[in-house]
Amino acid sequence: MRIYIVEDDADIRGMMTYALRNSGYEVEGFGDGKSFFEAVGARTPDLVLLDILLPGEDGLSLLSALRARPETKDLPIMMVTAKTTELDKVTGLEGGADDYIVKPFEMKELMARINAVLRRSEI
Repeated sequence: MRIYIVEDDADIRGMMTYALRNSGYEVEGFGDGKSFFEAVGARTPDLVLLDILLPGEDGLSLLSALRARPETKDLPIMMVTAKTTELDKVTGLEGGADDYIVKPFEMKELMARINAVLRRSEI
């Protein structure tokens, strides 16, 4: 399974990449939406972990663009972000995210949520 991480903080992206690779996933990380979309055009992942606060186009815009494309409309997407209000969470989930986890997070919880989203996407 291939997971793409869109996170501008290199330390957080590195930590997530390390944990996911140690759990057997193929992982690619991106610091911005432009490089992410180039990669999606070449190969669609099985799951996207998407931050909201990104340079250039924000994560909610990326989410909307992914849901609008026929080839990615059903792609499992989890928001992983520092945006913590109820409105932020509702906006992300109603915008098409399959899950929403707030930073800082525990790695075991992130892994459990990833596994749950991937399990649901196989149905």
